Amino acid sequence: MQEALILKLIILALGATFVAVIIALVLSFNVTQKLMKHNANLIDQVKESDKQQASTQRTLYETEHELQKAEEQLKKAQEEIDKIMHQANQSDQSNNLLKQEINDVTNVADMTDEQLMVWIDAQIESLGLYRNPNVTLKDLAQALGLTQRRITQVLKARREDNTLAEYLTTKRLLEGCRLLVDKPNWTVDAVAHEAGFGGTTTFRTIFRNRIGMSPKQYREKKRLMS
Repeated sequence: MQEALILKLIILALGATFVAVIIALVLSFNVTQKLMKHNANLIDQVKESDKQQASTQRTLYETEHELQKAEEQLKKAQEEIDKIMHQANQSDQSNNLLKQEINDVTNVADMTDEQLMVWIDAQIESLGLYRNPNVTLKDLAQALGLTQRRITQVLKARREDNTLAEYLTTKRLLEGCRLLVDKPNWTVDAVAHEAGFGGTTTFRTIFRNRIGMSPKQYREKKRLMS
């Protein structure tokens, strides 16, 4: 009887141990599953974070590239404006030297081509004739009391802007650049009209061709620089 009791106890102990092992295995499996799921979530979060970081870096790179491109455009635009202004300054310096000579000349017919161009430019500026988009050579001749042939002859003697169209375009472009900066509340339409362009489309096209950017971009970049 004693031996049978001991055998039963051993069997019960083995059974309990087996059940404990099974329970431990089940719990361990559940914990492992949870850890694997947690690790998978962490990996997904890391991947998503890397993706966002890569996207952010790409955006920063693109932004930096755009800023660099904008700076290059503004530099080219400023160079073009400086070129035009340099031409105007050279003309002004020559004008100052010639004005004294012109003051001594009482008859326009006695002026040289260079002297007469200074006089014509001053008259067109003071009368604002270039602001009329439809002004013609005939109109200028009548306003200035000169013949069309004489005006054309004087323009041809210039090294730059030696046609009436080129001359008027440069004057209007300089006026447009000035107004874009000095009149920040004016629309591009208003600037184009005041500067003497036939329409906004013409102004935008000429501005982009000569300056390398739109009037709006030029105004914004000049604002940021100031």
